[in-house]
Amino acid sequence: MKFQFIADEHVKVKTFLKKHEVSKGLLAKIKFRGGDIRVNGHPQNATYLLDIGDEVVIDIPPEEGFETLEAIDYPLDILFEDDHFLIINKPFGVASIPSVNHSNTIANFIKGYYVKQNYENQQVHIVTRLDRDTSGLMLFAKHGYAHARLDKQLQKRLLKSVIPP
Repeated sequence: MKFQFIADEHVKVKTFLKKHEVSKGLLAKIKFRGGDIRVNGHPQNATYLLDIGDEVVIDIPPEEGFETLEAIDYPLDILFEDDHFLIINKPFGVASIPSVNHSNTIANFIKGYYVKQNYENQQVHIVTRLDRDTSGLMLFAKHGYAHARLDKQLQKRLLKSVIPP
C-alpha cells in the first residue's frame, strides 16, 4: 500500500515520516519486508536529507495475519468502509475480543469478513473497543499505518464524523 507526502521542511526522511505517524517499527517493516521509500521517484533510505517540496512515497508491505484468530462467518452491520477503515454497528451481548470465556467475538467476525473479501492475511486492528454488553459503533483500521494515525487523532481528540447524521 502506497502513501505519498510532500516535504515541507529540510529534514531526514525518518524525521519527516515520524511527523506523519510512521513509527520506527513500520520503517523497519518497510526496510526488511519488501517495502520501499522513494524520494522524487528514486529509492532512498531513512537517513536521506529532504529538500522542501520533495515528493516522498512509502510502499508498505502487506501485513501478516494472526493464525491464532479464528475466522467466523457472521453478518456484520457495516456502516462505512474504504481502503483504510471499517465502521460497524456492534450488537449487544457480543465481546469485542476473544478470551477464555468468549470465542465468538467481533474480532473473529471481522476476521471472517476479511477472509470472505480475500483480505486473508490482514490483521484485525480494533481502534475503538466496546464492552460485551454495549452496542454501538466500532472503528477498525485495515492496516497498521491507519491504526497509528487514528490512535494519534484519538489522543488529540481530532476525529470527525465520517457518516452524515
